[in-house]
Amino acid sequence: ANFSKMSHKENQIPFLYRRDILDNNQCLEIVKEFWKNKNLHKNVNTSNKVSTDLQCKFSEKNTRILLSKSINYISDALTIAINDYTKLYPQTKKLYLDWGLYDNFNLQFYQPHQGFGGYHCENLGKDYSDSNTRFLVWTIYLSNTLDGGTEFLHQNHIEKCKMGKVIIFPADWTFTHRSQISTTQCKLIATGWLNYKL
Repeated sequence: ANFSKMSHKENQIPFLYRRDILDNNQCLEIVKEFWKNKNLHKNVNTSNKVSTDLQCKFSEKNTRILLSKSINYISDALTIAINDYTKLYPQTKKLYLDWGLYDNFNLQFYQPHQGFGGYHCENLGKDYSDSNTRFLVWTIYLSNTLDGGTEFLHQNHIEKCKMGKVIIFPADWTFTHRSQISTTQCKLIATGWLNYKL
C-alpha cells in the first residue's frame, strides 16, 4: 500500500498504524535466521507470557552474521513505518523530548497455546529496563496466524497477525493489549520500542 493512499479513515483507529511492508520472502528469511540462532534462544515462562525469545540489537547490524539480514530487513521496514507515522501525526516531531529507535528488540516465537496472555502496556511508569522512557511500540508480524493477533482492550479491536505487516502504537495505558493466543498455529513476531532520549 502506498502511503499516499492511506488516511485516518483507512487506519480506522487513531494512533494505531498498520501497513504491509515486508514481503513474504523477507519474512521467511528472518524466520530461518531465528532458527539458525538456537544457541541464543531464551525460553520465557511466566504467569503472563510463554515464548521462545531471541534478543537482538540494532547496533549489531551487519556484525553478527547469522542475524544480519533480519536486522537489515527490520531496520529498513521501521524506517518506512516511522516516517509514515510522523506524517500521520506531525505533532510527534514537535515534542519537548527527542525520541528514537531503542537499540534492543526481540524476536518472539509462540507455539499453539502460548503468548503474552496478560493485559499490559509497555510504559510501566517506572525504571524497569528503560520502560519508563518508552514512547511508541512497534511489532512486525512474521507469520500468518489467523487466530493469533494482538487484542487491544480499550479499542475493542483485534489486529490480525499477517506476515509482513508492521504496526506502531503508543506505549501508554490507553493502548493496553495482550496476545490473542492461537490454539492451532505457531506465531513469530519482531517487537521493540521507540524511546524518549533523556
